[in-house]
Amino acid sequence: MKEPENRRGMIELADGQYQPDTDREGQQRSGSQRVNRLPVTRQSVAREPSRVNKVKEYNVLERVYEPGRLYEAWQQVRHNAGAAGIDRMTVEMFERRQDELLGLIHGKIKAGTYRFKPARRTLIPKEGTSKMRPLGIPVVMDRIVSQSINLVFYEIFDPMFTESNFGFRKGHSQHQAIKFVQGIVQGGYEWCASIDLASFFDEIPHDLIFKLIRRRIADERLLTLIARALKAGVLIDGKIIKSGKGCPQGSPLSPMLSNIVLNELDHELDKRGHRYCRWADDFLVLLKSERAANRVMQGISGYLECELNLPVNRQKSRVALVKDVTFLGFQILRGTIRVSNKARAKFKDKVRRLTRRNNPLSMYQVIQDLNGYLRGWVSYFGIQGFRMIFRDYDGWIRSRLRSMQLKKWKKPRNFQRMMIKGGCTPDQAKRVWVKMNKWQSVSRREVRFVMNLQWFRKKGLIFLDDFTLSNS
Repeated sequence: MKEPENRRGMIELADGQYQPDTDREGQQRSGSQRVNRLPVTRQSVAREPSRVNKVKEYNVLERVYEPGRLYEAWQQVRHNAGAAGIDRMTVEMFERRQDELLGLIHGKIKAGTYRFKPARRTLIPKEGTSKMRPLGIPVVMDRIVSQSINLVFYEIFDPMFTESNFGFRKGHSQHQAIKFVQGIVQGGYEWCASIDLASFFDEIPHDLIFKLIRRRIADERLLTLIARALKAGVLIDGKIIKSGKGCPQGSPLSPMLSNIVLNELDHELDKRGHRYCRWADDFLVLLKSERAANRVMQGISGYLECELNLPVNRQKSRVALVKDVTFLGFQILRGTIRVSNKARAKFKDKVRRLTRRNNPLSMYQVIQDLNGYLRGWVSYFGIQGFRMIFRDYDGWIRSRLRSMQLKKWKKPRNFQRMMIKGGCTPDQAKRVWVKMNKWQSVSRREVRFVMNLQWFRKKGLIFLDDFTLSNS
């Protein structure tokens, strides 16, 4: 099709307007010099982030309700499991009718009649504090639709993201982010501006979300569907509470939307030539001096509040040496990485709750619950050899379990029977009298003899030190 006369030598912008196609010196390109619009790669985006805004996607909704895409989204929702929403439908219940219900979702999205239900409000403990974090649990069908949108958005928006963005992306992990920051620190960037966004997910303006999506997607049907997801609200005490801002925490779509919004910050930092690392709303800007860090703190805080309308928590934001800042649970030094004091305190609090002496569960069940937590904790914090720390924790955990078991045995005579089973003579056992409800009893030689390492291994307890040995 022949190009209209009045549009020759012009390029289309995101808002539908046109501007002259010029080179870097501002000279008009000839027809032979014009650059073809090829698929945008991550490398090209990093060099010229503005190019991605010149390519729009049309008819995107069809990709969302495609049966194969919906099935892929359902598989991910099933893998993640999770509790039921307000309709009380569990993942298992959906699975029994998956063909019927996936067909229903397909038909409703295609017809434009799909409606999101309010999320069920629940409260979870907020890390490091006694406060509770509100979390919305969507119904299974809404999770599938959100996940399908998320899959399509990943194909469209991920090439726009910078390599300093590690949050919620395939092939990017928190461990990689930690190593990335350590590499920057080793280059002499020992100061940082640590900026905290106040209630980030709850404060993202909806108009900003749609503005940024429209730069790449020209399908108002899809935007309408997303608007319904954002405005579905939560059910609290039988009342539906809706909000004109924020992304629902608990929705599969929220991480992607947060990345789309904060991608503006990433490109602004790239434009200013800063070294930085971001995981969701947790990010560090790394500098070589305190003076530079203070200057960046003021400049970036102003950009977030004025340009993106995102409030900055001034009390938690600070300028400091990188080694004095906790990032993703670690303290990062030039030569090593340490588990942060905050992460250690959280670990001990959790273990204390699981191994309290008045725990009514059997020792077997306590160890099973404890093992689940220990595996998750060591898989994250075991990226580096913390052998001495893990050995200390192993000994402390076994002491708590010994104290709990003594209380379960109740009477010293029961402990004496266990001594005999362990190889002691009846006379030797009779001479031992252990106070079963005293913490100090766990340090007695006889108690450690009965509940030795072999005894714990037979019970199935995992040792943190075993993971350091396997990784060494």
